[in-house]
Amino acid sequence: MMQTRRGFLGLALCTAGGACLSRTGTVGDGESYSVALLGDTHFDSTDTKYYHSEYLFSTSKTRYEAHLQEHVRNAEMWRERMPSLLRASAACVTDDTAFVLQLGDLVQGDCNNPVTHRRMLNDAFSLIKGTYGGKLPLVTVVGNHDIRGDFPTDGTREAFDAWQPPMMEKELGQPVKETTFAFRQGPDVFIVVDFNAPRPDFARLKRLFAESEGARHTFLITHGPAIPSGASRWFLLGSKTRDAERRELLRLMASRNVIVLAGHTHRLEYYDCVLPEGRVTQLVASSVWTSPKLAVPAVHAHGASSYGERVKRAKHNKKELRALVDEYRPFMRDYLFADAAGHFRLEVGPSRIAAVFYGGSSTVPARTFVLRG
Repeated sequence: MMQTRRGFLGLALCTAGGACLSRTGTVGDGESYSVALLGDTHFDSTDTKYYHSEYLFSTSKTRYEAHLQEHVRNAEMWRERMPSLLRASAACVTDDTAFVLQLGDLVQGDCNNPVTHRRMLNDAFSLIKGTYGGKLPLVTVVGNHDIRGDFPTDGTREAFDAWQPPMMEKELGQPVKETTFAFRQGPDVFIVVDFNAPRPDFARLKRLFAESEGARHTFLITHGPAIPSGASRWFLLGSKTRDAERRELLRLMASRNVIVLAGHTHRLEYYDCVLPEGRVTQLVASSVWTSPKLAVPAVHAHGASSYGERVKRAKHNKKELRALVDEYRPFMRDYLFADAAGHFRLEVGPSRIAAVFYGGSSTVPARTFVLRG
């Protein structure tokens, strides 16, 4: 069991072959703590060739050229702004901060070589963890860029699968055997889900919920959001072939009053849903600070009635996406969509949970989302 700055992680888990959930801990239901929260970071070098010198071919010229532009974007972002964003997040750490949580797309990917890809993962992890002083555990969920190469056979996914579980095992001090796992922070459970198709294993995901029954608060950590915006089908269990599982998961989450923490969209988003079974609240965070102006949130939609407006921006399958958001619309109680990049401080108490947003490299709160209480 690993000691944190406040106490101990009451360790949990259970993937097949992992350690089973422990309900014991050194704290009770009165535990309060904070988490330093980062969205996508797309770690990259300021030298666009450093990790991408072998990224030479593509199944699509348009796709390839778009990715090259992302490398230029990342180089500028990591040269000009990202180090200061990380330092600002570290400056907001206090004695009650239990760990750092990064919501996927830790790295850009696009290495086309598993050895280089693993080096990129290690470099990103070391830099971010070091910014926080090297002592706080750093937890990350797999994003699509964390396994992205040029071809499915380039070994990138296999490189990540071999890298993440032992890294998380070291950080959490518990067995982690899969890219979908869970852990305890005191009386609360954090279920970390690999959303990349053909994952997750839905049976395993349900087991993680069952094994953590009785947790004070349940957090679902996923790179691709669990509640769709309507812009695309790229979200947790978003394939049409998994619609039955998606609907079952929604009701399972509601029965546990789950708080979803996600990334992927490079936007700031807030969803609050009330179903007959209970409540699901989703916060989507971005740390992709591609422009200085993103330090100040630009709100484009606010209020439950504006949910689903993003279907208008969808490039494909608008009729299908409209039907999808219509499934969620009756449950939506609040919604926000904004262009913004920065970092968060998640504050967790017995009844109140708040996510404090800091724009860009600021250490002055710009907005607080009360997720519970």
